[in-house]
Amino acid sequence: MGVIVATALALSGVASTAGPAGAGTTSICGGRFAYRAHVQDPGWQPWVCGGQWSGTQGLAKNLEAIEFQVNPANGEISCARAHRSNYGWDTTYQCKNSGTFLIGTTGMNSPIEAIEVAPQINIITGNAYSRNVGWLDSMAYVGKIGMIGTVGQNRPMEMFWLSINYVE
Repeated sequence: MGVIVATALALSGVASTAGPAGAGTTSICGGRFAYRAHVQDPGWQPWVCGGQWSGTQGLAKNLEAIEFQVNPANGEISCARAHRSNYGWDTTYQCKNSGTFLIGTTGMNSPIEAIEVAPQINIITGNAYSRNVGWLDSMAYVGKIGMIGTVGQNRPMEMFWLSINYVE
């Protein structure tokens, strides 16, 4: 499995020395913001750098979890939470000062419909592809909570992208 993931990362142009979730991770995207999606049936997708899509489009495969890689030196996302079908908003944000953190669930058939992210000081933009809707209006927030996806419409996200515009 590790060879397949390493090959996929090499083909996508993303360098990684990341280990399993929760393990110490380092140079994904050169230490910049990165993420990967867990999709219904195929499972974890390769790591991608901020601004790139993650998930699937038009295959009716639910986005179930997202793992983020953050670097506090860049003022990146430090907290996020998911809105899941038949559950609603997670009661707490998942936060991390550095390394990786996860929102959503795997193997519980609880699709993510929306995500909220909380950047520290930077501008964050993003968009989601939701079932039976397609691409939604994109979001742009500076140093406050931003949301992509839908709430209360029973429209699971299938794909998303997030980007951080760094404030120097």
